[in-house]
Amino acid sequence: MNKLTVTLITLLLTACGGGSGGSDEQPTSSTNSTGQNVQAQSASTSDTQVQTNTTQEQAAEESTSGEGMEAVVVDESFDFSTDVPVSVSVGPDVVSSRAFINICQQEATLTSDENCFLRAPIDSNGLTVDILLPHSEQKLKAEIWYYSTSIEPLVFTWEFDGSLDSQQWIIN
Repeated sequence: MNKLTVTLITLLLTACGGGSGGSDEQPTSSTNSTGQNVQAQSASTSDTQVQTNTTQEQAAEESTSGEGMEAVVVDESFDFSTDVPVSVSVGPDVVSSRAFINICQQEATLTSDENCFLRAPIDSNGLTVDILLPHSEQKLKAEIWYYSTSIEPLVFTWEFDGSLDSQQWIIN
């Protein structure tokens, strides 16, 4: 607000001639009841003050009566986050030898960085990891690929469960 005020005053002073010496108007003087000379403000100075006050009032009105997102009133405790943390646990002995797990969007046909949330090696000790989904409507599939081509991949699916406080996916 201070920057706006300084900018407006600078522009208005520049437009009005910048103060003394640039105006042909002469201040008028009068005598008050005590006999002292009092100089009246020139019309351009009072006009500048009126314009500045009007601009400030308009800015205040716009900030309180906005449209669209400015008109939305939200409780301060609401964080606008749609992220959903999911704890994924692959049990020990799900795989008997070295393998690789991909956790991706369920409808994805290819496993790529764009549609996968986890790509990691796994062994007979299992794996526990937390992943963060962008929204609760996300459906996931886990594919466990073995390094040996003679073993078919294992496929598991998961969906958000709104009845749970924290989301967990246990693969056994």
